[in-house]
Amino acid sequence: MPERLAVVYDNGAVSPVEIAHAATGLCDIVLVVDPDSPAVAASLPVLERAGTLVRHPAGTPLDTTAGRLKELGTAGITTFTDARLDLTAHLAQALGLRFHTPEVAVALGDKLRQRTRLAAAGAPVVRFAELSGTEDTGAALAAVGLPAVLKPRRGAGSRGTFPVGTAGEFHRVAAGLLAAGEGPLIAEERLLGDPAVAGSRWGDYVSVESVVDGTDVTHVGITGKLPLVEPFRESGVFFPSTLDEQVAARVLARTDEALSALGVTSGITHTEFKLTPDGPRLIEVNGRLGGFVNDLVGRATGVSMLRLALENALATDAPVPRRLDTAATGRVTFQRFAPPPVTATAVTAVTGRKEARRIPGVARVEIVRRPGDPVDWRQGTQAFTAIVYGEAPGHRALDETLAALDDTLRIDYDA
Repeated sequence: MPERLAVVYDNGAVSPVEIAHAATGLCDIVLVVDPDSPAVAASLPVLERAGTLVRHPAGTPLDTTAGRLKELGTAGITTFTDARLDLTAHLAQALGLRFHTPEVAVALGDKLRQRTRLAAAGAPVVRFAELSGTEDTGAALAAVGLPAVLKPRRGAGSRGTFPVGTAGEFHRVAAGLLAAGEGPLIAEERLLGDPAVAGSRWGDYVSVESVVDGTDVTHVGITGKLPLVEPFRESGVFFPSTLDEQVAARVLARTDEALSALGVTSGITHTEFKLTPDGPRLIEVNGRLGGFVNDLVGRATGVSMLRLALENALATDAPVPRRLDTAATGRVTFQRFAPPPVTATAVTAVTGRKEARRIPGVARVEIVRRPGDPVDWRQGTQAFTAIVYGEAPGHRALDETLAALDDTLRIDYDA
């Protein structure tokens, strides 16, 4: 009989269908869900087909859910969403299963705790300060300096992230975020990128996809990014990155240092770096599979990062491939995002979808929001209007494909 693996599910890096597919022939899936979560409520029929459901509404005693998982013979546990790291860690501890410890999970999910823990371990970190109320604004500005970044302590996908360049802007943005209920906040030194490192066509930041097993850290590869859209939103990702091996080695060494400082001993991690004139600087460590990464790496190499995550949670000792980004396949996979303008509140028209699908290398054009649908750029990656999936025979060809897409797929907004 297959082993049972619990996935504490909510809106995150992968869907229930992807989880069920990756588990085929490996394990049976148990999904721990909060039925009151909008993402769970919207996909309950799919979740019920993907695995056995264990309901854990807010306020449910931990022992109740841990007891149910024990009855089911759960042999492993994991999650693919930041919002469920804490719960997963405490369930793992109660069941004696491998996962981040509760202390590590807090550091991975809370940006202030993470930077504090890194600094205490002697790892290089940006200047940072807590900002819980408007009375903290002056002290936070003095500690961090300008230019700076303001964002929620807990959050993912660039939600509520603002660059600020003046003292007045710092005070205004902080007050606005706090009034909108996004607090407590963290203020950070803003890192300025060097476009020459990855290439002027590409974004000045990357992410490292790693598998951790005790003290053994295996870096599966480095993911490249397209340039950010103002104020701090992703516009696309691709695999592999354009980094030369010297820069890549520095990025991987900094990743090892950060994971060790945080005490990460298991699971998949997604670690982001800014490529600055002074070398790669850590942005943050995410203690779960990165969004979009399973698709990118899978199409580029045939390796499922999600399957690796499930195997790791079950402690199967299955081999983990190293540095797939250096394999000479010549194939570059991509996802091109369409974030709405900051002034937009609704989509008015989408044209060129059929023509975009005929561009060489384009595999799929997913229209996420249709004419009449509302948009809010502050939702970060959850606000995309469209996502285009494809591949190209190299980075130069990718540049040409993206240019053709920009000329073909048109999305109009009300402002």
